[in-house]
Amino acid sequence: MNIDAKIRKIPDWPKEGVLFYDITTLFEDREAFKYVVDKLCRPYENMRIDKVVGIDARGFLLASSMAYKLGAGVSIVRKKGKLPYKTISRDYTLEYGADSLEMHEDAVKNGERVVVVDDLVATGGTMLAAAGLVGQLGGIIMGISWVVDLPFLGGSRKLSGYNCYNLIRYEDEKINKAEMDNPVSSQNEKQKIKIGIIGGSGLENLDILQDKRQEKINTPFGAPSDLATIGKIRDVEVVIISRHGRNHTIKPTDVNFRANIWALKELGITHILAATACGSLREEIRPGDFVILNQFIDRTTKRAQTFYEGRVCHIPMAEPFCGRLGSLAYQAALGLGITAHPQGTAVTIEGPRFSTKAESNLFRSWNADIVNMTTVPEAVLAREAGICYQAIAMATDYDCWRETENSVNIQKVLTVMKNNADKMEKLLAEIIPKIDFMECECRHDIESAVI
Repeated sequence: MNIDAKIRKIPDWPKEGVLFYDITTLFEDREAFKYVVDKLCRPYENMRIDKVVGIDARGFLLASSMAYKLGAGVSIVRKKGKLPYKTISRDYTLEYGADSLEMHEDAVKNGERVVVVDDLVATGGTMLAAAGLVGQLGGIIMGISWVVDLPFLGGSRKLSGYNCYNLIRYEDEKINKAEMDNPVSSQNEKQKIKIGIIGGSGLENLDILQDKRQEKINTPFGAPSDLATIGKIRDVEVVIISRHGRNHTIKPTDVNFRANIWALKELGITHILAATACGSLREEIRPGDFVILNQFIDRTTKRAQTFYEGRVCHIPMAEPFCGRLGSLAYQAALGLGITAHPQGTAVTIEGPRFSTKAESNLFRSWNADIVNMTTVPEAVLAREAGICYQAIAMATDYDCWRETENSVNIQKVLTVMKNNADKMEKLLAEIIPKIDFMECECRHDIESAVI
């Protein structure tokens, strides 16, 4: 259906220089309205949704209809002074001014799964404030949906930390935006760089953050492996999650990879550096060496590899790691005198057992360079989340293929891990201030991957 033909465009309203997209004409058409509601509900049809939150005022109509179809309740976000009971509030800016939004303090219960909906996203202030209110009440935002997207005003980029869905996008306004009082252009709108670190074996207790604090994050997929530790490294905002838990109590199969990546996305992470212990499959990769991974072979068998339930996501993985992060990591390692290899292929096994000699030699015949237990599905989920991701492998031992080597010994591995941890902390502190890019293919692969 051509919903563009159903939307009335009104120039210079509510003020000169603003082109207003009036969707009341879309709602007045019975078939068009049904089409819009059906399309907005589609991403959530196979999820449990507890509340649909509608934003004052056209969002109320969409929220009510969606809630009926999804079997959920409705909560509303209103402009200041319109709600009778105790409220929480947030200020926000919009395309033609500023305002405040409020919700009743009991409108969303802690842990409820929520969809937020409105008619249009321009500068994104309204939607971001509404999402903030839901999060303040402990709601878990499963997605944010709207009908009309105006990406040239930068709003949808502000919402990149959420799963977002919209029906129609206008790339520009055929009107002179320079006349607007508070124009916000996509060129001036930049998401702040914020780095996620996933600490692997031997790095459960990274202590490199300034002004650190811990935060518990709710996700639709359960609890992350540990509390998120939030702070700064050389004035760059950083969040650390320990993959196996702070006391290394979570075996590889049981790591909640989806919750870990979702939590980092919720916290606004734009780039992830992931440390991973590994066994070497090559003579030239010695225990204590670092490998900047550029490919993986998946030999896991028991792990959920997608966020999308009830929909099909064919995420491209030809280049599973961020080449720009990888280059920064390699150059930083050289500068610190750390022996590093600029690329390598990882075989990720299910674990927690180590390989047999036959398996180890098979992996070598595949031209793999190291074997580990955690790169998959972590890299896959980061790509689905639109986050640049680079794994840095730390060789702890030669895998059992090496005839002159004794079989893998956990005590020997732990000794090397301890030495690797100090080097990794120095490397991370060196890389992070040099990450200065936002635009990357990693962030856009998901845009055409979901059916």
